[in-house]
Amino acid sequence: MGGRRRLWEEELLEDCRTLLLDVSLQNNFLDQCLWLPDPAGGYSVRGAYHLLTTKDIPLANSAAELIGHNQLSLKVFVFVWRLLRDRLPTKSNLISRSVISSQASSCVSGCDLEETAQHLFLTCTTFASL
Repeated sequence: MGGRRRLWEEELLEDCRTLLLDVSLQNNFLDQCLWLPDPAGGYSVRGAYHLLTTKDIPLANSAAELIGHNQLSLKVFVFVWRLLRDRLPTKSNLISRSVISSQASSCVSGCDLEETAQHLFLTCTTFASL
């Protein structure tokens, strides 16, 4: 048996490090978020929904293009990066990694639909409006 198997979290960490190589932090400089699809108006849930439902874009490859990551705080960037790559700990992802059983796939809101990132952020009647 060879070396130990890399965990998916280690792969995510390495991907994130690669994406952050060109980020430089500067003292006395205010952070600013920039939503590239609408730099003037900024981010809105309606705008993000419109972007996701009207354009045929490969999200996994376009995350850095959609978000000016060098302008975002690290926490926001990592969250959005994980969301666009379907790497959030939703029940469907936890089931695929054998963390929870497949019988526990229902959305935490009680709507009886499968809990996926797309469901939680776009279609769930409880959480999508947040």
